[in-house]
Amino acid sequence: MPQQFIVEHWLLKHARMSGESLTDAQIAQAYGRLGFASAGLLYLMLHALNFGAYRTPFLVAASLYYLVNLISIPMIRRTPLSAFRCLFFPIFDIGIVSFSMLIDGGHSSGLFFMLLLVIISNGLRFGNTFLLYTQAMCIVGLSAIIFYAHFYLQTEIDYSLLLWQIASLLAIPFYVFLIGKRADKAVKGRIEAEQNAYSLLNKGPLPVFTFELDEQEIPRILYANAAINEVFQNQHTSVVGECADIFILPEDSQEMITFCRDTFKGLPDKQLPSTQNIYIRGRDQSGNILKLMCTAICMHWHDRWMGVCFMLDISARETMQEEFESMHRQGYMTTMVAGIVHDFRNVLTNMIGYAEVLQMGTQDKTVNKQLDAIIAAGDRGSELITHLLKLSKNGETDELPGSTKGSRIMQPLENLMGLARLQMPAHIKLVCQIDETLPDVAISMVEIEQILMNLVNNAMQAIKEKGQIHVRINSDFKHPLSQQGHPCMCIKVADNGIGINAEDMDKIFKPFWTSRIGEGGTGLGLSMVQRIIKRNHGKIEVDSTPGKETRFTIHLPPLIESGSQTIRQKTGTKQNPTWKKTQLASSPGGCHVLLVDDIPDILKIHQAMLARLHHTSVMAENGKQALKLFLNEEEHFDMIITDFRMPVMDGLELVEQVRKTGSTIPILMITAFGEDRQLQRAINYDVKLLNKPVNMKKFQRAIADTIGRNENPG
Repeated sequence: MPQQFIVEHWLLKHARMSGESLTDAQIAQAYGRLGFASAGLLYLMLHALNFGAYRTPFLVAASLYYLVNLISIPMIRRTPLSAFRCLFFPIFDIGIVSFSMLIDGGHSSGLFFMLLLVIISNGLRFGNTFLLYTQAMCIVGLSAIIFYAHFYLQTEIDYSLLLWQIASLLAIPFYVFLIGKRADKAVKGRIEAEQNAYSLLNKGPLPVFTFELDEQEIPRILYANAAINEVFQNQHTSVVGECADIFILPEDSQEMITFCRDTFKGLPDKQLPSTQNIYIRGRDQSGNILKLMCTAICMHWHDRWMGVCFMLDISARETMQEEFESMHRQGYMTTMVAGIVHDFRNVLTNMIGYAEVLQMGTQDKTVNKQLDAIIAAGDRGSELITHLLKLSKNGETDELPGSTKGSRIMQPLENLMGLARLQMPAHIKLVCQIDETLPDVAISMVEIEQILMNLVNNAMQAIKEKGQIHVRINSDFKHPLSQQGHPCMCIKVADNGIGINAEDMDKIFKPFWTSRIGEGGTGLGLSMVQRIIKRNHGKIEVDSTPGKETRFTIHLPPLIESGSQTIRQKTGTKQNPTWKKTQLASSPGGCHVLLVDDIPDILKIHQAMLARLHHTSVMAENGKQALKLFLNEEEHFDMIITDFRMPVMDGLELVEQVRKTGSTIPILMITAFGEDRQLQRAINYDVKLLNKPVNMKKFQRAIADTIGRNENPG
């Protein structure tokens, strides 16, 4: 139908106002017509030369004009976009203006400017289509005045004025036309922006709803996006009109209502939107409690103020954070207890050792009895701290470490690094590079995360001013831990912080040692990292240039699966070692022993015990010194007794280097840790293990077992 076509293709398409604004504008236009009609009538009564001759028909036309405009006002409220009214009123306006100009002397009347007002008002309201329509009607009306005045009233035509009038009817609307073009472009841009904003809100991952306050100051939902469906399992269309607390626990309902009300606080004088935040509890349709962070902002939209609320479900993030903190606490506790056990066993070793040395030099039965009591008390103390170590493992077994598929590593590490980035101060930049393809590794995912968390946290604490932490995780085919077709995984964590002094390099992995005394440092982070890496047969290297860069490089062994069996790469190990048998070059009266420990008191005690057992010994304070003595051709040792945990080179590394030479020398390893998983490698090298504290009987029996084991390896 013609009327529907005009509404859809002219009015709806080109109208520069919509809804209430268009209705109000048309009503204002109707009142404006009445005002201009009254002013025009007064002007004609005072100045028009022919008013007396046309009084009656003009007053009838004016009365009809008043009546039609008054009747149109309630009709506008019902149908703002009426094709008949929009087409009729320009003709009606032009007809009244033309009649008034005719009474006032023809086209030379001063009422001509009202034709321009008719064109401009319709063009600005309904767009350029109606501007051209009204402009054409005005030219027709002006032509009718000139024709009637010239041929029927015998009025002379002022052609120069007529030329200016026609130019005005063409030029002025043309400028309005250009302005309208720009207005149309601006309106189109605004509509596209609104549509894009709506699309972003509706397709965004965060639940979002808009709201306004009703007469009772209750926040009512105006719109909810599709993400509401996923988080709360509510149909987003069904919540429109509901109170904004529909997603919240009843216990927190009042807080949500107050939060929404506060968003509008200060209106309508508010110039800048105010952002409100609240942490609150919600519930989905399944009854699960959600932890929500809500952010609301008040904004002006289509001549009205409304609130926009963004809801972020932080339940998973909070759970992840709690798990990380629990993992940290458990790791720190295990490391702390292991460190205490280690140090206390060394103290007990000194106590028991010195008591036994004193027993060697006295024949007094009373003194010997007292020394026996001291030794027995030391043994009970050893049992107590062994039990403490088992409790610190919180039910963990001594099974071999876990494994992780390379395809399951990247996403958890990216999440971990993202969380670490959020917790960093603004002056630190975190750069993370993780290869898309990573190897399967013989270590659990939790332990990889522990390594990274501790190293990144350590790097963050080392940066006092603006700096950068760079994390690189990739496959390494060239490292000795790699096998053909099975690379190891390399983790590098570098920072440009204060660095590590050369004199502190040997201390950084000791439990409870920290360079940040008084700044909250525990001294357990790097100790835990080293403990995890060694337990899983990996390697860790540290390079540091104070003030420039510190880099930790970790290599984790590959996981190699063959059929249903899993083979864990262990450098230098054999599953069933068969050592070459050699005859001991024992010195007369006993063995010549290479004695290795980093604690001087324990070295002296063990040397005294060996002397009591008729053995000679040479002492070394770490594995590196011991290896140098062992490789010295002038020295010929019958046995090596070494501590497990030492700086520079520990007991396991010493054993590996000794076995690589092909030597089958008996080795007794003494440890204060008692960690079977970590010491499994030593057993594979045919090494006898002895836990601290050590007394004479245990020492003598362990030495005999170690020598006999070598001579009779079956």
